Amino acid sequence: MTSSKVKWLIREVDAWEREGVVDTATATRLRTRYALAVANETPWGRIIFGSLGALLVGLGIIALLAANWSDLGRPVRTIIAFMPLCTCAVLYVAGYRRGWSSRAFLEPLGLFWGLAIGAGVALIGQTYHLPQDAEAFTLVWTLLLIPVCYATRALAPVAGYFAGLLTWVSMSQLAGGVGLWYWPLAAIIVPLIYSVRCEPNAEVRSTWMLWTAALCCTAALGITLEKSLPGLWMIVYTGAFAALLLGGEVRDSDERGWWHNPLRTLGGGGLAVVLYLLIFRWPWKGIGWNYWRTDAFCHRWATFFDFSLAIALPVTAAFLLVLAFRRVPRRNWHGVPLLPAWALWGVAPFVTAIAYALAAYGGNDQLSALLMTFYLAGLGLATLGEGLAKRRPGTINVGVLVLLAVIIGRFFSSDASFTAKGVVFIICGVVFLGANLVVSRRMKRKGGAA
Repeated sequence: MTSSKVKWLIREVDAWEREGVVDTATATRLRTRYALAVANETPWGRIIFGSLGALLVGLGIIALLAANWSDLGRPVRTIIAFMPLCTCAVLYVAGYRRGWSSRAFLEPLGLFWGLAIGAGVALIGQTYHLPQDAEAFTLVWTLLLIPVCYATRALAPVAGYFAGLLTWVSMSQLAGGVGLWYWPLAAIIVPLIYSVRCEPNAEVRSTWMLWTAALCCTAALGITLEKSLPGLWMIVYTGAFAALLLGGEVRDSDERGWWHNPLRTLGGGGLAVVLYLLIFRWPWKGIGWNYWRTDAFCHRWATFFDFSLAIALPVTAAFLLVLAFRRVPRRNWHGVPLLPAWALWGVAPFVTAIAYALAAYGGNDQLSALLMTFYLAGLGLATLGEGLAKRRPGTINVGVLVLLAVIIGRFFSSDASFTAKGVVFIICGVVFLGANLVVSRRMKRKGGAA
């Protein structure tokens, strides 16, 4: 719980005590508990300024060494290369023995330590004239960040680790290699992120870690695919985003904002973008076994990874869908069970698989695009209906935006006149504004929450 939420809760406890909702002893215990949480939380201003200071010191040291590097001998260069690393290790051991667990100490230390590793590796390679290989240098630097991540549990080395892995896998694929090692290497840091997310005062730090990991892994997914079977990426990406969306529903409560639930936000946003692309006909042309690519990459065995993901990700999404259903109350409308909107979004990989079969084996790309158009429009209506039922303007806006995107996309790709398109756009705008106006009035009248 962040400090702003704790302060709000303490104010509420004061009001409860005045109104007699809780007695004085209970109010004192609540204030003591949550005041201690605020006291133990390090302000992020101190952390940011401390990290900037560490960054500036590191850059200054590098600049001084670069100015006098040619006048130094090999032994001195070697000592200088390892000196920042040794300094960071000594500081960490000293801090550990003295109990320095403040983030204002560990965050700058993690940043400076990570920079020291990269500088040390580069200096040793330059001193002893080792082969210049940017791909190998990036991988070595990234792997050496693993102990720093677990030692400091800081944001900077974790973000640097995933950024380094993404850079390395990009260079590897461009050089004709196989980047499948990205996934086991990325999994090494997953337990750390999970343990940080379970800490009571690490919500901001763990959220940034999860955002970094999710974004880098999403980008790496497209990079590591072999793409021998055209169109298979549709099932892979809809399966991945559906799994993220449902994983966010299982892991976090529905009351958390979009920023504090990266899995749900990235999964829902990515799924909307991919499904929107699939309402057009161009993605469905030239896909399937008849267009198998033998000249794309030289590692044909790596296509097994693509097929494995095309099966594993939808299965994972189905498993998470079942788990998510167990934690939500059943809702009925006149005896008819209602499905939450996220459940309809979660079946996207299976709808995409049907459309893929129609285009790949039936040769009907128009029918596949039409199926995805109706499916995405149905998702927009379901999201809009859920927002109206729960009086949530944000959910209503998402539903309306999805519907607008479908209508605008189809009209721009059609041969309708500009007059017809203009009329439709005006109607959509009026619906958008009207829905928000109706819900705002209901919320003011009934006291609904945004």
